[in-house]
Amino acid sequence: SIVFSIQIIVYTSIWMVFIIGNKGVDAIMYQQVEEYFKKFQEKYPRYQSEELSFFSFGNTEEMADELSGLVVKKIKTGTSSGYDLYKKEKEPLPKVGQLDVVLNGKNEPVCIIKNINVTILPFSEITEEHAWKEGEGDRTLAYWRKVHTDFFKHVYKEALNMAFTEEKLIVYEEFEVIFF
Repeated sequence: SIVFSIQIIVYTSIWMVFIIGNKGVDAIMYQQVEEYFKKFQEKYPRYQSEELSFFSFGNTEEMADELSGLVVKKIKTGTSSGYDLYKKEKEPLPKVGQLDVVLNGKNEPVCIIKNINVTILPFSEITEEHAWKEGEGDRTLAYWRKVHTDFFKHVYKEALNMAFTEEKLIVYEEFEVIFF
């Protein structure tokens, strides 16, 4: 079978998000996502020049299903990742207008999202509004801080060999669903 190369791994929310990057992508799954994206482009010709990118939230099938479900229901409209992780991987930062196909736990496309705002700010400056938009847990800042502190401490130690502090920069993306 054909294996496609994945270009980057971006850490977002409390879980890893895989975007066409360092793991094999089944050719059948890729074809399914590509067909989904083409249907979107046929309906919205102004996006003909957009490149296909896709990911799933979470590090398990269940988490990918749960978080993609929150996106489809428009409960989850934001996500956060560590700025230093982009620097290490020499990957471009997310940008306003960027499109992504969101996959469920079976790597099936469920929707296309478009970034409407990208903010870089210290972890300590994340607000209740940011936490609410992430749509996870009880949607409070306290919940967000707890799970993200735990997550970033682990990721920064493992991926960057550095300590995570509240002064570290966070890339916060707000998005909207533009296609089901």
